[in-house]
Amino acid sequence: MDEDVHYELYGEYVSLRELGVSTLICTAFAMLFYFAAPAVAEALDLQVTGISITLGAAGAALGFAVSMLVTKVKRVVVEV
Repeated sequence: MDEDVHYELYGEYVSLRELGVSTLICTAFAMLFYFAAPAVAEALDLQVTGISITLGAAGAALGFAVSMLVTKVKRVVVEV
């Protein structure tokens, strides 16, 4: 795929490659935190049921923060 081709997504311009990389980063962090939740719950002496989804969401948020650092901003600025 050509790196110069960008698609508009919610008012921002992104390449499919960067969108795919960001999606993989967020998914990897979410799954890592979700599947690590039982070990964390056992170490903290908590029930696994509630902490699994909470840590999964925290992992997705951390993945989003990491992917913001990886991707480049491509905005079209129009002066009025």
